Amino acid sequence: MKHIAIISGGYSGESVISIESAKFVVEHLDKNKYKGYQIIIDKTGWYYLDPSTKRYEINKDDFSLSLPNEKISFQKVFNIIHGDPGENGKIISYFEMLGIRSTSSSSVVSALTFNKAYCNRGVDGLGINIAEEVYLNRGEKADVDEILSQVGLPCFVKPNAGGSSIGMSKVNDEEALLPAIERAFEEDDQVLIEEFIKGREVTCGVIKSKGKTYILPLCEVVSKKEFFDYEAKYTGELADEIIPAPIDADFENTIKSTSAFLYRRLNCSGVVRMDYIITEDNVYFLEVNTIPGLSGASIVPKMAKEFGWSYGELLDRILEEAN
Repeated sequence: MKHIAIISGGYSGESVISIESAKFVVEHLDKNKYKGYQIIIDKTGWYYLDPSTKRYEINKDDFSLSLPNEKISFQKVFNIIHGDPGENGKIISYFEMLGIRSTSSSSVVSALTFNKAYCNRGVDGLGINIAEEVYLNRGEKADVDEILSQVGLPCFVKPNAGGSSIGMSKVNDEEALLPAIERAFEEDDQVLIEEFIKGREVTCGVIKSKGKTYILPLCEVVSKKEFFDYEAKYTGELADEIIPAPIDADFENTIKSTSAFLYRRLNCSGVVRMDYIITEDNVYFLEVNTIPGLSGASIVPKMAKEFGWSYGELLDRILEEAN
């Protein structure tokens, strides 16, 4: 039986979601093949809580766990940390140096895809449609007139490296732009300002398993708020997630083929989710999520279920492909 570390938590506002996803993974792992340990990584340390909630620290020299009667060396790491340090490549570089296989994309790929502006440049260079955007570093002057001349109104302001729409704002008038930029800078040192593209939001799950790339059924996200913000994402009654997405076959084929193409060209690993906006006559890439949520309320497990995979089979396929 293989010992699997399910790393969770992290340093971002998505830590609570990560903890719930890790519990889901522990619950649905194949108990005949794996023994799962939920490892929490936060600003207080790296540790395991036993069933009585007694805390045991991880030995960072070799990423091992010493329990009263045994020392656990992990064969694989199931990475379910959203944001920093799990999705931006930091912790993956640590496992790469130790030679421990993990379920997510490499440290280099993770760093690239987590940085929305850098990822967009790469995707744009591959001929995929993206929104017009302005990129700001902390300390740069935000010229409202210049920004709006490029992206127009309304527009979205978001932390450049972040998830779950934390720190994101939809700006409808000129006076709201600078406060929205300030809010985004509270979450990150880089801010991305993007044009608003009116359309339908559709997301696509991709996973490579046993040498084959699988495209999961598409999901259309219909937010009951102005946009699909943090509250709408994690409050069930504020958004509808329709699987399979009721969209035109040409759009469906475009999104699926684009996702398979980007998965390969960006050199992704594990399961990822790619988000798009469909207009009346075009498809625009929004972002790639290399650590999508895996709780019972998350989109990817729902896609897998619609595809005919149990939760356990989805997790098994992810672990089998761990790099």
